[in-house]
Parts: sequence; C-alpha cells; structure tokens
Amino acid sequence: MTLSEITPVSRKIDRLINRIEEGDIKIPAFQRGFVWNQNQVLELLDSIYRDYPIGSILLWTSNARLKSTRNVGGFLIPDREPEYPVNYVLDG
Repeated sequence: MTLSEITPVSRKIDRLINRIEEGDIKIPAFQRGFVWNQNQVLELLDSIYRDYPIGSILLWTSNARLKSTRNVGGFLIPDREPEYPVNYVLDG
C-alpha cells in the first residue's frame, strides 16, 4: 500500500455502529482489553451529542479471517458471518 492509498473519511457514529452490527467492522482479538471507566464513556457520549470531533479510528480492510472480540465494555457485538473483506479496528 502506498501513502496515496490512505484516505481519511468522516463518518457519523450511527453508520459505524450499523457497520459493526452488520459484521463489516470487527475488533481483532489481538487488541488490548477495554479500559475506559463509566465517566470516560459518558464524556465521549456527550462529545458525540454535541457534535464535537472525537478523534479517529484506523481500519484495516483485509480478507484475513482473524479471531475477533465480541464483548466490548460489557456490550455484546452480534455474531454475524461477515462477507470478506472486512474492516478490522487497529486503533481508535
């Protein structure tokens, strides 16, 4: 991949959540565990509500079939059989 192939794109949070539910975005099992406390989650939700920028998510589009995490911060991600390639969260 060349640098010219990396393109930042703005997305609404509801679209990202839909893509997670559809199995298009997965969190690979090699990612570290969820570490935010309840107050940090509430602050993030407040920023989203106020339409503030909240940082970035780095996705890796791949045909690799990696083991992925289904439980994130107490929330269960639906277990759907994805169509490959999928997007794995590498950072964010």
